[in-house]
Amino acid sequence: MLIVGIILILLKHFASHQYFGARYHAKFASPVAFYETAVEAPALTAKEVQAGEAVAAAVVDEETVELLVKFVPIRGGEFTMGSPVSEANHQDDETQHQVRVSDFSMSKYAVTVAEFKRFVDATGYCTDAEKMSNTKNWRYGVSGLRPQSEEDHPVVYVSWNDAVAYAKWLSAKTGKHFRLPTEAEREYACRAGSRMPFDTEENLTTNQANFNGNYFYNDHPKGVYRQNTVAVNSFTPNAFGLYNMHGNVWEWCSDWYGKTYYEECKANGTVTNPAGPESGAYRVIRGGGWDYFAEYCRSACRNSRSSASRNSHVGFRLIYCN
Repeated sequence: MLIVGIILILLKHFASHQYFGARYHAKFASPVAFYETAVEAPALTAKEVQAGEAVAAAVVDEETVELLVKFVPIRGGEFTMGSPVSEANHQDDETQHQVRVSDFSMSKYAVTVAEFKRFVDATGYCTDAEKMSNTKNWRYGVSGLRPQSEEDHPVVYVSWNDAVAYAKWLSAKTGKHFRLPTEAEREYACRAGSRMPFDTEENLTTNQANFNGNYFYNDHPKGVYRQNTVAVNSFTPNAFGLYNMHGNVWEWCSDWYGKTYYEECKANGTVTNPAGPESGAYRVIRGGGWDYFAEYCRSACRNSRSSASRNSHVGFRLIYCN
């Protein structure tokens, strides 16, 4: 893997310059020990120790490396956010306006049950649902406690607060600044260059996404209603390599929801990296869900919930800035 290769090259470089000797190897675990020689190096200076520690800090565990390769770099740019009034099921909070976003990397997938479990196991974190003694929490799916076969499904019954806590933990663990995407970043990534209702153009079928197929889009044929979430790597990814940006679960965004916020943005011309209103009562969710109609899966569709809200059709995915 590319990241592992880079780390090993760095380690070998430092080893060849005597930053790591037999004495120093005792302090750091494999793969540093791979480069240990039989010759004991001279005592390290403070500067050498500091340099060695910097490299050792870059040696992330296998789980973290596997996580990082799930993120895809997305080149920023300008796009038209919102939907035209002519679009079927257009809503009055979707006023079109010009937005410019900077580069970022986004996870190909929503955070899974297994990934959230690692967070809870490592930290003892108590979710909002558990604090309220709710029967259903992150361990649950649509039909009850998640079986092991659904560990690769998106985690649900997680609040906005829970998602932010997960992002902070992951940031501390990896040294990168993970966070929820803004509403603008989420729509830009969802569209992947498309100006149509979906990244699949004029229609979305249940062969392309997981939603309630009993309620098709704009007079297109009826589809399947699976009545459950599906694995996060289901269906064909969009042009950016992102999976399930339409359907499966709604996904938390960082922004407060503002019904007139798009109008305010439009009045300011092209806005760069909009982050939503300064305050509000609800946080934005995007993407539609397994039990929602096709129209709610549109790229421009906006929805919202309170920060502590949690249910079986809302999850999240993260981004980090390059």
